[in-house]
Amino acid sequence: MGRRLMRQFALKMADLWRLEGGDPVDNWLVTWSGWELFQTAQARGRGVLLITPHLGNWELGGPLLAKRGVSLIVITQAEPDSTLTELRKVSRARWGIQTVVVGQDAFAFIEVIRRLQEGATVAMLIDRPPAPGAVGVQLFGQPFQASIAAAEMARASGCALLGVYVPRMEKGYAAHILPEFAYDRQRLGSREARQQLTQEIMSAFEGVIRQHLDQWYHFVPIWGQPGVARTPAKPQV
Repeated sequence: MGRRLMRQFALKMADLWRLEGGDPVDNWLVTWSGWELFQTAQARGRGVLLITPHLGNWELGGPLLAKRGVSLIVITQAEPDSTLTELRKVSRARWGIQTVVVGQDAFAFIEVIRRLQEGATVAMLIDRPPAPGAVGVQLFGQPFQASIAAAEMARASGCALLGVYVPRMEKGYAAHILPEFAYDRQRLGSREARQQLTQEIMSAFEGVIRQHLDQWYHFVPIWGQPGVARTPAKPQV
């Protein structure tokens, strides 16, 4: 599995560099599923927050949405090298994608919430949060740290929450949108309710991660001692 994971990651990086080099995005997509779910959520005008784990080629999602006329805001953490952070911002900007780097500006999330309230579409990763924004959930029956930020922004803005993922297939990529995560905005005033919503989001991705386990690029220890993290087993055939 480790060898397959590294092979898939190498392909993912090569594809990303090709995209950033100007290869037309039309050459990349095999199928869409769930597009009507996004259209329904967007039509309500309360903003849409797209949530994804480090699965498949998440950077491809922005250009694919741009081709369909969707202006996207991407929430990201700073890269280890500030030059790489800027490179990512410039690359996304070519597609009209705005990058908000959290951790650099204390008011960044306030601006994102304002944009959601105005009807914007925002994307974020959920499975590798910084410690202040992490909350304990279960993944594959094991304790796991996920980002509570999606639930926090839902509470603050009333936005729609949609899970998305873009795995690499044999002949290209497939873009998938999961059914909307329902929530009671008033109940989200409780941290316990926000933790429960975060659990529901991670549970929805559990089967997806299992299906594409060799494309889950988490790359940090999760379970057990550092260096001996357990990997969830693939289902029996």
